[in-house]
Amino acid sequence: MADNLRTALHWSALPADEQIRFWQAVEAGKQDSFLVPAAKKLTRRRRGDHSTKPKCENPAWYRPERYKKLTGQLGYAYNRLVKKDNETGQVSLRMHISRHPLYVAGRRQAGRKYGFRPERQRLLDALWPVLISFCDAGKHTVGMCISRLAKELSAKDVKGNVIPETEVTVSRLSRLIEEQVRFGVLGLADERRWDRESKSWLPTYVYITLAGFQMLGVNLDKLSREQEKKLRLSAEREQLIREGVMDEHEEISPHAARKRWYSMKQRDALRFRRQRGAERKRARRLIKLPVDEQIQAISTWLLKSMPADEAYWCTPERLRKLAIQQLYQLDLALSPPD
Repeated sequence: MADNLRTALHWSALPADEQIRFWQAVEAGKQDSFLVPAAKKLTRRRRGDHSTKPKCENPAWYRPERYKKLTGQLGYAYNRLVKKDNETGQVSLRMHISRHPLYVAGRRQAGRKYGFRPERQRLLDALWPVLISFCDAGKHTVGMCISRLAKELSAKDVKGNVIPETEVTVSRLSRLIEEQVRFGVLGLADERRWDRESKSWLPTYVYITLAGFQMLGVNLDKLSREQEKKLRLSAEREQLIREGVMDEHEEISPHAARKRWYSMKQRDALRFRRQRGAERKRARRLIKLPVDEQIQAISTWLLKSMPADEAYWCTPERLRKLAIQQLYQLDLALSPPD
C-alpha cells in the first residue's frame, strides 16, 4: 500500500485537462480517491536474455614463490592481507578488505546507497594484494596500468595465457578503481589523457593514498620514513639533479616524483604506439607485393635506418636475413628461410 501511495499523484498536481477528466470521473462515481496513479513512463528499454554475471566470479591473486619478499611496511600490509599455512603451504586471505568500516562510513560520499555485491567484494579482496605487491615504496604508485592489472588478476592456462572465458575485463576493473578513487583510498597518478592518433586513452596508473594505507593498519610514521629514504634514492631525483633542475641537497616530493614518473610512462606509451602504427602501415603497404619485392623494400629501409658503420660492414646475406626477420615481426606470412 505504501508503494502505491508513493507512485500516486494528488489531483492538484495533474495538468488542467486531466483535472477536468478527474472531476468528471468523480461525478460519475468512477473515482473514489484524491490520489491518481502515476502514468508509467514509456521507454524502449527492455531487459535482455543475456547473463549479467561477470566472467570471473572468484578472482584470486597471491605473490608467487619466486617473487622477492616485501620488506618494511609494504610487507607488513601484505601479510595483513594474506596468510600462509605453514603445514600445508596453502595461501589464503587473512583480511577481507571489502568489509572494512571505511566502506560503510564513506558510502554516501562515494555515491553508493547500498553495500558491495558479493562479486564486487571478491574482486576488491583480490585487487588489494596486487596493489600492495607492485607498489613503489617511494612514490606509492602501482607499477601496472589498469589493463595490466586486469590481466594479472585473470585466470590463466598452463602456458600462462589469459583464458578469455574467465578473464577479469578491463571495464569491470576500471569501474571498481574509479569507485576506490571516490572512497579516497586510491588516487590517479595524473589526469587521464586522450591519444588522438590511436583514438584511445593513454594507460592509467594509480597510487595508494594515506587513507588506503591507514585502512590496512600500516604505521604511517614508519611508512613516511621509508618513503623519504626511497625518494632520496629514486631515479626521478637523480635525473633532476643531472638536468640541473634541483640541487643534491634538495628533496623531491612524492607528488613531483609521481608526476615525472607518469610523464615518462606516457612518453614510452606514445613512442610504442607510434612505432606499432608505423609497422602496421608498412605491413599494409608490403602485403600487396610479392615476396621478393617485400624483402627488397625492407632491405632498403634497413640500410637507411642502420648506423653508418653497421651498414658498411653488413653483407647481402646478413641484410637478407634481417629483412626476413623484420617481415616476420610485421606478421607477414612468409615461408621460413632454409
